[in-house]
This record gives sequence, structure tokens and C-alpha cells, in this order.
Amino acid sequence: MSTNYTPFLQFDASLTSFAFGPDRNGKPTIVAHYGPNGSDVAMVTPACVTHWPRVTGDGNFGTMWGPASLDKAKYTLDLTDSTVNDQSNTFWKPLHEALDAVDDLLLAFVHANQLKILGRKNLSLEEVKMLQIRSVRPKYDKVTGHLIGHSMQLSAAKFKNDMMGGRYERAINVCDSRGSVVPGAMVCPGDVVAATAFINQCYTGVGGDKFGIHWSFEDVQVVCQRAQLSQKTDVPAFTSMEYDFAAPYEMAKCGTQMAAQFPEDMVAQAV
Repeated sequence: MSTNYTPFLQFDASLTSFAFGPDRNGKPTIVAHYGPNGSDVAMVTPACVTHWPRVTGDGNFGTMWGPASLDKAKYTLDLTDSTVNDQSNTFWKPLHEALDAVDDLLLAFVHANQLKILGRKNLSLEEVKMLQIRSVRPKYDKVTGHLIGHSMQLSAAKFKNDMMGGRYERAINVCDSRGSVVPGAMVCPGDVVAATAFINQCYTGVGGDKFGIHWSFEDVQVVCQRAQLSQKTDVPAFTSMEYDFAAPYEMAKCGTQMAAQFPEDMVAQAV
């Protein structure tokens, strides 16, 4: 049965609820529902810049972060708060707030049922929150440690169970800005994309007693390719200074200068 995706502007995080599902191997399972009819928690995300998409081919198989075997490969997509055309993405803040609200509802549920889920008792809400992996994760500079942004991670298994004991390979639909599927299309780093996202599962016991939400996706809309975003035509930071010896830049003189400074074969490679 197909999932009903709520457009982001109509998505109400407060309609999300959590409950216990059937135990799996003696472990409690948390299920998420949306609205009075208990639908899947699913939305069409707003358009955001993606940095590390792998939504075609073998997904993350063959990468340093991927699995050792193809049958465990995943398609991955990240939505970030990066600027679009050097302007802040106005859709990111409401998306972040909605995801935080859903996370807070899960946090309250786990806190109220901590003994069954975590095997703990008498933990405060803040102590339980320290065990939660949030849907929106901060990104830090590896050298300085400074916060440089935020991202939402989504993933979908390349192979899916067919409910009859077998598995089949599936593909992610990549659409254009009007929602039409483009055969053979790819999602590239820096593209501005939206996705049909849904809660695949609420996981527990990761890394000992960590818990959180696994967001998955089915389709990706390329709202604007990176190459079609506007490019800088000037840098205001350089216009504040004036020099007596300043002169217009000429491409022809650049080639002549290179020929005078470098061997002929190096100039040919540079050109």
C-alpha cells in the first residue's frame, strides 16, 4: 500500500504519536502514527541543499562508509541548512522545528517507559535526552571544532523484502522540478532537492542504549541543479580598496605571462 505524504506546509508534528508494537525477539518495538487514523508519519520535505547524496546505482556500497556486501547497500540522502544562491534557506527553520517536535514526542514516550525500553529507572528527562540521537544533527569543522551547519539524514535499503521470503532490488525515483520522473537522472552534491520522507522505524539499543528515529525516503525531486544556481558576479569585500596600479583583467595577457614563466608543456596542460 502506498504511503500518503503530507505536504510540508500542512504537516502538523503534534499529530504524531508513539506506541508499543509487537515485541521482536523479546525486545519492545516502538511504532509511530500520524493523525486520528494512525497513518504513517510521512511528509514531502521542503527543498534543501544536499551534500552527500547516493540515490542511484549501488547506493553507498563501495564507499568508505558503506557495507562490505552489496545486499546491505543503502541509498542515502542528506538535507542541510546550506544557503541557496547565497541566501539563507527560509524553509530550513520550520523543518528543523517540526523534526525537533517529533523528537520531543518520542523523548517523552521513552522517558515514560524507560524501564521497558532502556532498562533504566528514575532517569530525568534531560538524562534520557542524552541517550537520544536527534533527527537534525549538528556538523562541526574537523579542524577547529566549530559548528558549521545542520543536516537531516535519510536512508533506504537497496534491497527490499517482498513479504514472500524473497528480496527484490528497488530504485529511487528522481524527478524534475515539476515532479516528472526523469529516467537515468542523478542527484549530485550541491543540488537543491526535496524528498518523500517517512519514519521507517524507531530504533533502540544502538551503541548500548541509544535511541532515535530512522527517516527513510522513496523519491527525490531535483528542484534546482547546482550548475543552474546563480553564480557570483562580484565580491563586495574586494571593492572597499582602491589601488593606483589597478588595471582590468585580460585573459590574453594571462596566457602570455604563463608562457614566460613556465615550460611549454606545462602551459599546454594548464590551458
